[in-house]
Amino acid sequence: MLSIVIWFTATLILVFGPIILIHELGHFITAKRSGVRVEEFGFGFPPRLFILAGEQGTMEIDSFQLTIPGRFRLPFMLEKGTWVEAIAEKSEDGTYHLSDLVVPKNPEEVPSHTETDGEIALRGRITALDRGTQYTLNLLPFGAFVRMTGEEDPSDPRSLAAQSKRKRLSVILGGSIANLIAAFLILVTAYLIGSPEQYYTRVDEVEPNSAAAAAEFQLGDIITSVDSTRLISGSIQLREAIMASAEETIVFTVIRDGQDVTLEATPRLVNGHGYLGIAMREWPSPEGIVRYSLPDAAYAAAQDMATIVIRLVQLPRMLFQGEVTATEARPASAVGINALLTFTLQQSIEWGVAFPALSTAAIVSYILGVTNLLPIPAFDGGRAVFVLIEAIRGKRVKPEIEARIHFVTLMVLLALMAFIMVQDVINPIIAWSLLSR
Repeated sequence: MLSIVIWFTATLILVFGPIILIHELGHFITAKRSGVRVEEFGFGFPPRLFILAGEQGTMEIDSFQLTIPGRFRLPFMLEKGTWVEAIAEKSEDGTYHLSDLVVPKNPEEVPSHTETDGEIALRGRITALDRGTQYTLNLLPFGAFVRMTGEEDPSDPRSLAAQSKRKRLSVILGGSIANLIAAFLILVTAYLIGSPEQYYTRVDEVEPNSAAAAAEFQLGDIITSVDSTRLISGSIQLREAIMASAEETIVFTVIRDGQDVTLEATPRLVNGHGYLGIAMREWPSPEGIVRYSLPDAAYAAAQDMATIVIRLVQLPRMLFQGEVTATEARPASAVGINALLTFTLQQSIEWGVAFPALSTAAIVSYILGVTNLLPIPAFDGGRAVFVLIEAIRGKRVKPEIEARIHFVTLMVLLALMAFIMVQDVINPIIAWSLLSR
């Protein structure tokens, strides 16, 4: 169990987390380019540990302007209209930089300012506030988040809701587009590094008193050929050869401790077929790893992405016709997705081939991008729908109504996701035992 927890957590931080980070970076970059005020870009999820860096902000106290240093930590609930007491230091260029600020519990609401050599003490109400972007490190080391001003409130001119329809769409869709671009680039990289396209078979278990045990097969043997025929399609090819050779002696070539070893075994007749008595899994053959040229890698990556979309479109029909079972097509939560990423990460490390981990990470990034484009409230695609409705009507849906729709849908989705997460724990997509390396 400890091994599973360590692997699962490591994958969550090193593989799944960066996929979420890419999504949030897409929102962050497009928001910055669109003039939206980004108040915080957080690595991980709260509670906050500390501020890594910050951009300078500005504050006005009764129209007296102060510069907020990048790493200055303002009270979280501070907003325009709050009564504060502040101290600021005068810089060489004549501007004042905030050095201390408190929000008094029982303020004396009489504005004042006292200026001494190089310093000013102010008491009054905040009349304007731009925090600047703070880059923070948070306790839960998973992904990231972007906090923007006024996602549904257009009262602030630098809020997301106050921007033009084109800019709002670019910010809303920026995360999904970033995931789609990342998926393509990761897949191209995977094909450039090398895709395993021919497989041997690794022995994972030898059944006691079986034909394999009599032939002295050992755990970890890598079967490379059967009767001098080189394995190309791994377990499928090996299983067919064994099943067709009941009571006949087969000559196996295996790699054991880096050396070729020849073993002879006679599969026993069980249920009308040959039975050797081993548990097996695929193992890439070194000569079967194909490294693509850049154009071929890009073409293969584009084909993979197109195939995923086609399969998603065909899924309802395949379910109806019984080509795919409901269990096979069930949605996965973060737990199920991370289990799959963990399995392929372990596989890549064990094989010494990056393709399984990279291709799975690319597919997860791609699915995340496509899923977020669905026209469901609370998803990016749902938010985009409200912008399109505004473009058609010539009038936006009231922000409070839109916010309420997103909130209700989000609560339903969270409840559904909690149910799916429980299913992924008690009935996992990847058996937990397979992750105990």
